[in-house]
Amino acid sequence: MAEISRTHADEGGPRTESLDRAFRRASEAPLRSGNRLTLLRNGPETLDEWLERIEAAERWVHLELFQFEGTGVGERFGEALSRKAREGVRVRVLYDWLGSFYVSRSFWRELRRAGVEVRVVNPPTPASPLRVVQRDHRKLLAVDGLYASTGGVSVADLWLERAPETGLPYRDTSVGVRGPAVADLERAFAGVWNLCGERLPEEELPDARDIAAAGDQDVRIIVQEPGKVRLLRTLEHLTSIVQKRMWIADAYFLSMATLTRGIIAAAQDGVDVRILVPTPATNDQPPIGTLSRAGYRQLLEAGVRIFEYGGPMMHAKTTVADGRFCRIGSTNLNFAGLVTNWELDLFAEDRTFGDRMERMFKDDLEDAREVILEPRGPGRNPRPRPESPATRAEQRVQRRPREAAPRALATATRLGRSAFEMTTREGLRRHERSVVAAASGAAFVAGLAGARFPKALAWPLSAFLGLLGLTGLLHAVRPPNEDEPSDRPERA
Repeated sequence: MAEISRTHADEGGPRTESLDRAFRRASEAPLRSGNRLTLLRNGPETLDEWLERIEAAERWVHLELFQFEGTGVGERFGEALSRKAREGVRVRVLYDWLGSFYVSRSFWRELRRAGVEVRVVNPPTPASPLRVVQRDHRKLLAVDGLYASTGGVSVADLWLERAPETGLPYRDTSVGVRGPAVADLERAFAGVWNLCGERLPEEELPDARDIAAAGDQDVRIIVQEPGKVRLLRTLEHLTSIVQKRMWIADAYFLSMATLTRGIIAAAQDGVDVRILVPTPATNDQPPIGTLSRAGYRQLLEAGVRIFEYGGPMMHAKTTVADGRFCRIGSTNLNFAGLVTNWELDLFAEDRTFGDRMERMFKDDLEDAREVILEPRGPGRNPRPRPESPATRAEQRVQRRPREAAPRALATATRLGRSAFEMTTREGLRRHERSVVAAASGAAFVAGLAGARFPKALAWPLSAFLGLLGLTGLLHAVRPPNEDEPSDRPERA
């Protein structure tokens, strides 16, 4: 314990009761001591570790994924899960309807036939059509109440790819956990599992007090649910206390205004703020990559340094501040991740783990190029551009044609949520004006078309309003949930 005390008295200041209380309030997550963390870099390392843990399972396996493929590495996982179920291990799988849209029904049918219990999260229903924006974006494996892992890696061959010319990997980061924090990850799984059917048995919900210490690392598990902003509050608090440096990696960086203000304030106060993202060309959601770069200027002008990764994709969702506060999880720093999705993030307070994350970040910068503001002449704003070519050639990962529909839907959903966020603020940032202008222009043209050809819009508009009204009526007459608190005051 003496070593832990020295660690926390290191850079970033000593841990105090008030600091712990502030993080606990923001994250709604207790600090768990006695954990051992394993940094898992990229898909192969993560997926190999997960397969080993599944093979070693004795009581249960809980797997929750946004994206699950039924071929390639997904087929290997299906075989491993089926094998354990036949051995008598309780195997439960949660998958997101949109993220795993193209997995064949026969794949899930074979898993169920082997004894695996499979549930789909949030498929579209007539009763709640607007809930389609709420996605289970988590990546979680929990085994026997003794081991768990979360991060950005899904079970799909995409995470095994490397650029053919440079050998650069599809970059992502996960973390393995042993110790009391496993209980919080198990309960996070149970939260979504219980939404989709019968409740998880209590024996598969270990108490953190009953799990033996496995190391000396302190951890919070930040459980994000639709409508909650636990990670957003935590990161906002982190930007206010960071003293020397804050390094962020993100795949789809369209930060919310409050977090952006915190990042800018830290940079203007002398904090070394760096953000590592994919290039627009390598981002697997190109419109998001383009919008992300369009928003660089205000960050660069404040002193934030931005780097674009030169490999196939930068998909990691990590933060390390002052070499002590570390985040690894599934949450992208945009409206979808921070507000509407189910997400999971591990937040560690440990100097040793922070050192390893900083070394990993510096290593990634070797394969990235920094973005600078390019002067454009008198009276014109400077334009962000990469300072120099990447150390290795940029590679564009080609998406399979069959993936185009759900990816396009996901992109449209993200853009819609970003546009919704913009309408809740008084002013717009520069890069948002083009988005609002395009959306407003489209709405204006649609209005003119409706005036000229009213019958063409009558049926779609009537159908939409009817569906919206029916949804409201169904919610109004729906019996209250047994767990839902009553509006009536209890009698004394």
